Amino acid sequence: MKQRHLHPTGIELVKTVDQLLTSKRSDEITTEEVLQASGISKGSLYHHFTDLSDLIETTLIYRYANWIDLSIMKMSSLLNSAKTPEQLRESLFEITWSTQKDSLKNMRIERARIFAEAQGNQRLSDKLIEENDRMTSSIEDLVREVIDRKLFKPGLDPRAIAVFIQAYTIGLIVNDFSKEKVSFENWTNLINKIIAEVFINI
Repeated sequence: MKQRHLHPTGIELVKTVDQLLTSKRSDEITTEEVLQASGISKGSLYHHFTDLSDLIETTLIYRYANWIDLSIMKMSSLLNSAKTPEQLRESLFEITWSTQKDSLKNMRIERARIFAEAQGNQRLSDKLIEENDRMTSSIEDLVREVIDRKLFKPGLDPRAIAVFIQAYTIGLIVNDFSKEKVSFENWTNLINKIIAEVFINI
């Protein structure tokens, strides 16, 4: 979601819901507490959003988009600075480390919840598809540049790699809800081994 498409009042409502989402699930938020926390009238809320669900969906995508922008920025910095296959390997290892930490459990859960809520909700689905495609295309462009610099093995599909990177960053949610957890070290070592052996042109 691009904030520039919203009126300042709409942005303030989104920021209010964003703050509420730090301590509540989206289905626990009421219109009354949004209005009380923001100081904005009900008439203004319904002027800028179809209903409370529209506001919450917009905020969920806003949070998702912020995560996308931060991820792309970090990946772009790391991948563009790599000049040799060895440097690229270390950059990708850094991406693995930074995206798999236990402290990101809540982020993984929120991303999974957004996907679940988009099932059967066409309005949210359309917004999510737009942001997800933006991330996939951005990572695809970065991967294509790496391939052009001959740091990745030839014959790899850039978009498939972009989807793989996103999949393993959210896939650890399986481990988040396990009694016998795979250790952070064993998980990141496995991902890094796949990256080194399948992708890097050494």
